[in-house]
Amino acid sequence: MRNPRRVVNIALIVIAILAVGAGVIAATSSGRSSQSGNAQACNAFWTWDDVTGATAPAPTAAVLTAYQKATTQPLIDDLYNVSLGLRDQGKGLNGNKAANAAFAQQYASKAETDCTNAGYPDPAT
Repeated sequence: MRNPRRVVNIALIVIAILAVGAGVIAATSSGRSSQSGNAQACNAFWTWDDVTGATAPAPTAAVLTAYQKATTQPLIDDLYNVSLGLRDQGKGLNGNKAANAAFAQQYASKAETDCTNAGYPDPAT
């Protein structure tokens, strides 16, 4: 007859291996689904950029919150800065609306590069 303590230890090892395997599978699949966040963020950005462009911005909720869906840091940062520039245009940063438009345009150019490099190029081109 086998030692019950040994059977319990083997069962615990098997459970630990299964837990690690499930963790690896979850990490891999979340990596794939994180791309969908970037896809949604870039689609919102491209829709805004193609329709209104950063030179004559008319921000929509989708482009103002696109950074919240993005999953890679450069894209998050650049989309966030675009949204700041667009939000502040109405207020005028230190009374300077042109500075806010330039700020939004600067980061819109970076977001274009980020989206293209991430595999989500402008569908209109």
